[in-house]
Amino acid sequence: MCPLMQSPPGAETVIDGRRYVYFAGTGYLGLQSDPEVLRAACEATARYGLASATSRSGLGTTPPLLEAEAQASAFFQTPAAFYFASGYVGNQILVRTLEGTFDAIFVDELSHYSVFDAARLAGLPPIPFHHGDADGLAAAIRHGLRPAQRPLVMTDGVFSVLGHIAPLADYCRVLAEYPGAAVLIDDAHAAGVLGAAGRGTLDYFRLTAGRDGNCGASLFFCATLSKALGGFGGILPLDQNLLDQVRARSHHYEGASAPPVPVAAASAKALELARTRPELRDKLARNVRAVKDGLGRLGLAVDDTPVPIVPLCLGTAENMQRIQRQLAADGIMVPYLPTYSGLGPTGALRVAVFATHTSEMIAQLLDSLCRALG
Repeated sequence: MCPLMQSPPGAETVIDGRRYVYFAGTGYLGLQSDPEVLRAACEATARYGLASATSRSGLGTTPPLLEAEAQASAFFQTPAAFYFASGYVGNQILVRTLEGTFDAIFVDELSHYSVFDAARLAGLPPIPFHHGDADGLAAAIRHGLRPAQRPLVMTDGVFSVLGHIAPLADYCRVLAEYPGAAVLIDDAHAAGVLGAAGRGTLDYFRLTAGRDGNCGASLFFCATLSKALGGFGGILPLDQNLLDQVRARSHHYEGASAPPVPVAAASAKALELARTRPELRDKLARNVRAVKDGLGRLGLAVDDTPVPIVPLCLGTAENMQRIQRQLAADGIMVPYLPTYSGLGPTGALRVAVFATHTSEMIAQLLDSLCRALG
C-alpha cells in the first residue's frame, strides 16, 4: 500500500500519521502550501466553482485560466503562453505542432518517459544518443541523418532523478552544421529553479527560445506548474505565431476538459510569487549549496550545480533501503526509488531540497545520514 500524505507538502509533511522533515517530491520553492496560493484557490472556487464543465474550445475558458497564462507569459518573458491540464503531454503538443519541420528525432537515452512517448507520436523511430554527451549526439546524427535532412533533438532540461543539466550550449554547437535543426526541452524540473530569473535551462545557458542567433538551432521548451512553480498542469511559453500553430495543429487539447478553476487560480498566484519573490530562489540556492557541501564532507560524490535534486547511489538496493528506513526512524523522509527513468539496476535515494528547509533541518538530514552510513 502506498504511503498516505496527510498534510500539504512542505519542509515538514505528515505521512501515515507521522510528521517528517521532508526531503522528497518536487516542491522546490515551497509554493504548493503558500497561504497566498491557497487563498487564491479558495476564492476562485467560491466565485467560479470547481470546474467549467466543458472544454476550452467550448465555453470553458475562465478568468483564472487566462490569468495563469498571463502570469506564465510574464514569468518566462514570452509574448504568450498556452495552459493545459497535464504537464506530461507538453512534449506531445510541441511535437505535433512542429510536424513537417524535422526529418529525424534524436533523444537523450535517459530522458523522461514523456519525452519518448512524444517522440513516437511523430511516426519516426526515436534515435537515442549517449546521455548528456554532445559528441554522442554528433555521432548519432552522422549515422542517422541523410543529407539535407533536419534533426530534432529532444531532452530533459534537468533530469528528474539524476539532477543532471542537459548541455544545451554544446548541443547547439553540434547543430550549427545542420540547417533547420531544432531542440525541444522538457524543462519540468528546471523551470523556477535554474537561471538568473529562474526561467529554466535556457535561462541558465543564456539562450533564447525560438531561433537563437547564438545557437544555430531553433529552441522550444515546455514546463509544468506542478513542481517548483507551485501549481498544477502544463505550460507552453511561446510567441503568438507558435500559439496559433498549437491551436491549429493540436486543437484536441483545447477540446479536452479545461484545467480545474481553483488549480488555475492557484497556479497564477504561484507564478506571480515565483516572479516577484527572487529571495525564494536565493534561499533555495543556499540550501542546495549547504546540502551538497555537507554530503561532500561525508565523502559522497555530488555535483556542483544549483539543481535541488541529489541522487545517492550507495551500494546495493538492500543497503539503500536500510538507510532509507533509518532516516525515516529519525524523522527524515528521503525516498528510495528502485526504478525510474535514468536509474541503474540498484536504484537510488533521491534527496530533494526546498527553499523552505531550515538550516536545522539540513543539519538533521546530514547527521542522520552520517549515522546511517556508519
